[in-house]
Parts: sequence; C-alpha cells; structure tokens
Amino acid sequence: MLPKEQISNVPTEIIDGFQNRLDKQLIFLIKPTNPDEITPVNWWYNQLRKQPFIHQVNGFLDESFQQQWGQFAYQYRYQLMDKKTAEKIQSHQQLAWIQSQLYSPFSGISSKELQNDPLLLTRSSQINQLSHAGNLTIKNNWLSGKDKQGHTWYMIYAELNGSSFNMSQSHKIVKQIKLLTDELQTIWPGTEVLKRGVLFYSDNASIEAQNDITTIGSLSIIGIIILLMTIFRSVTPIILSLLSIFIGIVTGLVAVLTVFGEIHIITLVMSTSIIGIAIDYSLHYLTERLLHGNQESPYISLKKLISTLAIALCTSFIAYLMLLIAPFPGLKQLSIFAVFGLIGAFLTVICWYPLLAKKLPVREKMGIRFLTFWLNIWENKKIQWTMISFAFLFIGCGMINLKVDDDISKLQTLPAQLQADEQKIINITHQPADQKWFIVFGDTPEQTLQRLETFLPKLEQAKKNGIFNQYQTINIPSIQRQQQNIALIKQYAPDIIAALQQMNIDTKLDNINEIKEFITPELWQQSSISQGRKLLWLSLKEGKSATLIPISGVHLLDKIASLSDLEHGVYWLDRHTEFNTMFATYRIHLSQLIALAVVVICLSFITFNWKYGLKSAFKSTLPTLLSIGIALSVHGIINQTLNLFSMLALILVIGIGIDYSLFLGNPKSQTQSALLAVTMAALTTLLSFGLLIFSHTSAIMGFGLVLTSGIFSAFLFSPLTVKANQS
Repeated sequence: MLPKEQISNVPTEIIDGFQNRLDKQLIFLIKPTNPDEITPVNWWYNQLRKQPFIHQVNGFLDESFQQQWGQFAYQYRYQLMDKKTAEKIQSHQQLAWIQSQLYSPFSGISSKELQNDPLLLTRSSQINQLSHAGNLTIKNNWLSGKDKQGHTWYMIYAELNGSSFNMSQSHKIVKQIKLLTDELQTIWPGTEVLKRGVLFYSDNASIEAQNDITTIGSLSIIGIIILLMTIFRSVTPIILSLLSIFIGIVTGLVAVLTVFGEIHIITLVMSTSIIGIAIDYSLHYLTERLLHGNQESPYISLKKLISTLAIALCTSFIAYLMLLIAPFPGLKQLSIFAVFGLIGAFLTVICWYPLLAKKLPVREKMGIRFLTFWLNIWENKKIQWTMISFAFLFIGCGMINLKVDDDISKLQTLPAQLQADEQKIINITHQPADQKWFIVFGDTPEQTLQRLETFLPKLEQAKKNGIFNQYQTINIPSIQRQQQNIALIKQYAPDIIAALQQMNIDTKLDNINEIKEFITPELWQQSSISQGRKLLWLSLKEGKSATLIPISGVHLLDKIASLSDLEHGVYWLDRHTEFNTMFATYRIHLSQLIALAVVVICLSFITFNWKYGLKSAFKSTLPTLLSIGIALSVHGIINQTLNLFSMLALILVIGIGIDYSLFLGNPKSQTQSALLAVTMAALTTLLSFGLLIFSHTSAIMGFGLVLTSGIFSAFLFSPLTVKANQS
C-alpha cells in the first residue's frame, strides 16, 4: 500500500518496471548434509521447473552453459574489454600482466588459450568482473556460498509468471513450495532450505488481513446486533440497521471499483470500521422513534433530526475526504469507500426509514435512570472541572513521553521465520535486500550505456573512499566504447605480440579489421554472459532504457546520495529513506492542516454558542480539544510512537467525535433521547474502530488506537456541550 508517486524526475515507468521485475524474484539456498551431495539441489531445481507458476529457474551452470559463456566472451573479447584492461594496455602494463600469468603455477594457461587470445583479454575481463561477484562462487556446476560456519549452500533463483501480490495465486504458490520443502526434507533428512522473496511477505500479509476482516467484521456485526437487541428488543431495528450498513458497503465497494478498478486488501480491513459510523444515522432515527414514537409521526421525527444528521454526514464526509491527501493507494480507496458508503447509508435512512419504521416498538422510559444519572453527574461543576483537570494531567504526562517515528519498516510486524531466512541469505551471499540503487537512464540504449560508463569511475572512487562496500553492474559496453576498444587494440596490440614472439611464443593477432558486429543490449540479453544480470537492464517500448546498480554496505548515506545527477541520467534511489522522508513531510503538512481545522471548528463552536454565555461558548470546544489531546497522549503513555497514520486517524477523531457535541448541543433535540442515541452511536463506533487494535498489521493497530481513545474521549466529554436550559 506504499505510495507510487515519485519525488524525482525519473520516468515512473522505469522505477515501476524494475520494481515489478524484482518483486517476482524468488531466491532459494539449499544446504545438503554432505556439501558435495548435490542430488537434493538437482531435485529442487527440477521440481521448480515443473511448476506452472514459475517462468524460469536459474543457478545451474553446466558444461554446456560454461561453453556458451566462453564462446561468447571469446567471440566478442575485443568489444567486451573492460576499462581496467584498457588502462593496462594504454599504460604498457598488459605485457607484464601476461607474463605474470604465464609464469604463475596457478593460472592454468594452455597453449591453445595463448594462441587464440594472446592478449588474454577474456581472462582479464573475467578476473575484473569477479571483483563484483560478492560471496558467490561456482561449485559442482552450481552457484554457491558459504556461511560463517563453513557450510556450503547452493543457490537457485526463479522468476514468477504473475504478480507476487495476487492473493489467491500467491497463497497456492506458497503452499506448494511448503509441500516441496517437506518432501525434500523427507527424502533427504537434515537438508535445509532458505527462501526469500516478496511473494512470501505478500502472502503472509494477505492471510493476516483476511483474518482481520473475518474477525473484526464478524465481531463488529455481532456486537452491534447484541446491542440493538438489548435496546430495542425487536428484530425490525436490526434488519433496518443491517439494510443501511449493507447498502453503504455495496455503494462504497462499487465506487472504489469504478474509480480504481480494484480494491486493496488493507482497504477492506479498514473499511469494516465504517460500519460503526454508517449505523449512527440509523440509531439516531430509531432512538427518536423508540422514545417518541407515540408522540410524533415518522416524518416529524425525520424533520427534527435531518439537519443534525446532514451536518454529521458532512463532518464525516470532510474527514474522510481529507484522507485523499495521503499518498497511500489503500487510504485513497478507503476515503472513496467511506464517502460513498456513508452517503448510501444516509440516503437509506432518509428515503426508506419513514416508510419502514412505522410499527417500531416504543419504550419511552428506555434507559431513563442511567441517562438521568449521567446527565446529573455532568451538571455538577466540581465533577466537570475534576474530569477536565484529570484529562489535562493525562495529556501532559502523555505529551512529555510522546515520540515521533516515520520509519515505514515499523508499520508492519514481519514474520520472524522469514526475517531469519532473509538475514541468513544476506550473510551467505552478501546481497542485501534493502532497496538502495543507482538508476542510470537515457532516451536510447546507447545514451544509457555511455552515461553508465561516465558514472562508474565516480562510483569506484566512492567505494575506495569507504562510502560503501560493494556494487553490481551490467557487463555490456556502449557501441562507442566497443569502437574505442577495437581502436586501442589496433594501436597497442602489435607491440605486445612482437614482445611475445621475442619470448619464442608463437602467436599472432586475428585480423581485427574484419570486426563489424557490435554487442547490443538485445544480443547481450540473449547470451549466457548476461546470466544473473538481466534484471539490471530495462528497455521500454518508446526507446527509453535504464540500468540498475544495486549498492550494499552503505556507510555514508549523504555522500553517496550526492553522486546523484539527474541532468546526466543518474539517480540515487533509496526506497526506505525516500518513503521515510515522504511520511515525515506528509505528517508535518497534515499536522498543520489539522491545527487549522481545529481552530476553525473551535471558532465555529464559540460563535454559535456565544449567545448562551462566554463560559458555555468555550466549554463547547473542550470535547474536541480533549479528544485530540488524549488520542495523542495515549501514544506517550503506552510508548507507541506517533506517525503519519496516527495523524490520519486524528482527522477521523475530529470528524466523528464532533457529531456527539453537535447532537447533544442541539437545542431543538431532547437531551435524554439525544444522549441515548449518542451513547449507542459511540458504542457501535467503538465496536468497529476498537477492534482494529487487534489487527496484526501495526499501521492498522495504531490507526485503531488513536480512533478508539479519541472517540471515547469525545463521547465522554460531549455532555459539556449541553446547555443549562436544554431539556
């Protein structure tokens, strides 16, 4: 549910293209009990290739693959010459290096290799490329690495056919991989399998979200039904309330699907919370009929309430619309869902209830003792100021300990087993999962490659300066560089060949003038030499292209970020830091907007209640101010950090909590009936939002925490708005 908007000038299709491709990757590390027993590795490789959800599987480097790799590298050895080799040739150091290889007992140079490639260009380029290979080597024709204990792990990586975020498909895939893992460990006991991929996190999140929907939604509906049965003692109010909720949910769902074409799983979880708001309109009308059904017609009841109901709808409407400010697709969908859902529920009450609620049972004395007792308490000035004083004391204690944290990694609790597997894979392969990259892009492949070649020396220097540990890049030169390489060979190779011949080494240089074919990105991707690096190149239909340079072991984040140069097609992308910055920016802007909204609301209350006296005017603002203060202070009391989601929830606290003050402060309504309706509305809202606290997703849990504490406080202090002469 993270934002898709980018704060850079990099084409979004480039970043999305790399992200979508990386999201499909699966990595497996297998450790047999015997490091040289590769039968379980072969079995796992073959089983993955049979799965319909797998697009391709890599990691097996057999003799055929190595021959193809060698043939391509030899055929294009001049074009593929790396910069270090070119510099050695220009500085007349290549001959000395060739001699060191000739006389080294460990180099293994054959006479055939020397005759075919006297400059040892293929060997030189391969050695230089291995410096960026991380901790992986080739063993028994497999990519492999060793852990700290010296155990050998064989690496297999695969690519999914579809998206990692398809819930129905991802769960089946994870289940099948679990079955394969169990079967492998049954056949070869003691064999260990590590796995890494977005798929596994996506599946875990979707399962938890589905559990949240079932639990929160079911408990919310059950709690509301029990409450309605207790108060009304009739099935009709339950049916009417469920009708309002049902129409609201259907209306919201249709609106989201119409606007977005899909609905996010997080939206479904959080949308269960609007049940408690959608039913408020029903409760206010049904409570009015419950207490005064014998004294007025259904239409008079509606006429008495419609203005307040409309204001309540508008406040919730505005509160949810403000969620559109947030950059999260899930919250944007929630906003649309809630706005249209609440309109649907409101219109159901207005249009249908006067017709369907004619024969509701009437209980004029319903809750009269409790309501009278509660109002009498709040009419006591000492109790009022005692409660207000305790509230300010609570707010003060909470605010002292309140801390802000915009780290997105803390918004969801990740499964321990997946985190443990991922950390082991990072330790073995030295390939971290944190998304820190340089993206080099251009309007054409040639421009991209030339920009890459200009940038790499700067990156290499930064590595030498200790700014970071390692980077990976594609091994394809631009056509301009390939032409320069050939020209370089033509200029310097004759002297090296002559020196080798003086050493009685019978060799000669191929006719380099016949070379007319150059390596293009398409040719490179089709060759075996691109194995393991294809993901780092992206071509778009309109000709634009880009290459990814993953960076690991960053020590000085500010300095490496300073290498970014958008004018020359180089962009530093640190997804974690970028989102953290975005979260902080939106949180600050939202805080300013909330502060402005609170000022406007308080001034409106004071203006409206000024005719009832100065004290009454200022008291009318307290429920709103105290609910905000307590909602924030709860974070400090329980050591929960404040983040953007907390501020978004605060919008709803204001938008929903203000309704209680509006209904109780309405001089046209009877206080006891208004209090009963407000009490029921608060209970149903708390049943909906309060259950979000038990969500497995930290962001949703924090969202529910603010809403529960804030709305409860708004309800608790709402009697302060009752006028002295109001009956």
